[in-house]
Amino acid sequence: ILSFDFPKGYDKTKELIIDPTLVFASYSGSTADNWGYTSTYDDAGNLYGGGVTFGVGYPTTFGAYQLNFAGGTASSYASGCDITISKFSSDGTNLIYSTYLGGSDDESPHSLIVNSNNELLILGTTSSNNFPVTVGSYDNTFGGGIAYGGYWPNYVNGSDITVSKLSASGNNLLASTYIGGTGNDGINISANLNYNYADEFRGELIVDGSDNVYVASSTSSNDFPITPGAFQPTLSGMQDGCVFKLSPNLNTLLWSSYIGGTNDDAAYSLQFNSLGEILVTGGTESPNFPVTVGALNTSYQNLADAWVTKINTSGTSIL
Repeated sequence: ILSFDFPKGYDKTKELIIDPTLVFASYSGSTADNWGYTSTYDDAGNLYGGGVTFGVGYPTTFGAYQLNFAGGTASSYASGCDITISKFSSDGTNLIYSTYLGGSDDESPHSLIVNSNNELLILGTTSSNNFPVTVGSYDNTFGGGIAYGGYWPNYVNGSDITVSKLSASGNNLLASTYIGGTGNDGINISANLNYNYADEFRGELIVDGSDNVYVASSTSSNDFPITPGAFQPTLSGMQDGCVFKLSPNLNTLLWSSYIGGTNDDAAYSLQFNSLGEILVTGGTESPNFPVTVGALNTSYQNLADAWVTKINTSGTSIL
């Protein structure tokens, strides 16, 4: 999706012509199959791409954090997959760094963002009980779940959310943690909320001015880590959305909550408003999804509805 913003406005009496140009486009150079998932940029215009690859042969760079493919579980479609992260210069002529990120089973990235130190934050999902987590991280133990996939990726051990932070040079994993319970986390496995290709893998992370990390995703765990005072402390259906905030070093869960009704729900994306409140959006098939009095639409329509929710800065209340 391409969009343009005119913060100072423009002369609406004149015809507006937008003619974007292609700055650069590149193959990855991998000798194994690889698929793109997500991308972001930094203030210098460098581009970061996140995807998966199905074996050895991805073009990693000298000194990168993980030079070798860690493995995965083969399906009827392909061999197992690892996350791949590549950073390109703003004109695409230089591969600044490129690395694998993964354990011995399958994982995939869902969202990328760069913090104020040009460190890359990666939101992903893994089925690996040895995904690379760091000492002192919030949770260094894989929670598990039920097998899901069989096609690609193949989450044979269930799934957990992962949040990881790479150094600006890509040579050091500064912080990395699991987030999850004993059910499936980080994938939208609801049949009625999977309308489009890759709907299973929707989720997002953003950072605030202090580099705290905010995540929107989905969970089927009735023991997902929820903090005291959360606006929804319990799982309401088979699958709910989840929203949480981590410290910059990914060692403290600052707040966390479910969001959903008694049927399936999923959280896909989030953003701040000018007051620092968090706007979250997703999909629901719950007729009792938590809506507020006076909202634009307080009635469930049919099968699957979109929703938008505003949360206060402490994660304790729906506004």
